[in-house]
Amino acid sequence: MDTLTFSDLRRIQKDERKSQELTDINEDFILKANEYLQRKEENADRREYNSSKRVYNKIIALREEKVVENARMALRSNIKASELNLLPREKELFRETRELFEDHRDRLKEGLESDTRDVETEKERDEDQASQETNEDEIIEEPEDIEEKTDVKDGYSKVEIISSVPEFMGTDLESYGPFNQGDTPVIPEDNAEILVNRGNAEEV
Repeated sequence: MDTLTFSDLRRIQKDERKSQELTDINEDFILKANEYLQRKEENADRREYNSSKRVYNKIIALREEKVVENARMALRSNIKASELNLLPREKELFRETRELFEDHRDRLKEGLESDTRDVETEKERDEDQASQETNEDEIIEEPEDIEEKTDVKDGYSKVEIISSVPEFMGTDLESYGPFNQGDTPVIPEDNAEILVNRGNAEEV
């Protein structure tokens, strides 16, 4: 892989999000991505650095979920690491996760694990439930957590506007905007990429 660009990261993220399987990316992706991020940080290009880091983290998170799921499935289908598009570090994660699942199931079969809920009295269960409900009422979700739960349709991206944007026609032929600084609209991916590249927005 030659020098990585922001467009490369966005393309890889799109491919990874659309595919149920791990996509085939170059083995030196992590190295190149970290070199790219370090270069942007050293050049004090904070806008592109922050946007690129978000995209990179989302790629890694998507792939981690797939690695863990394949490791779980390997217990019954005998999937091998060589059959998946795993990066070098992901191969280690795959093997370690599969071993954890195997160890967990073996311990269950041998009866070495017990579920303490089975020996709780009815009164203790009621008290635990009441305590849990009280705690849940007191929990305040951070805005970032709420944001992560927001569903965004395939082909669309959520961005944060950092400089005003006039009304425009999206690639889906729908009208969007105008947007002011701080707005976080969901718009077509292609339009989101244009706004990010122009410095009008950052991907959320």
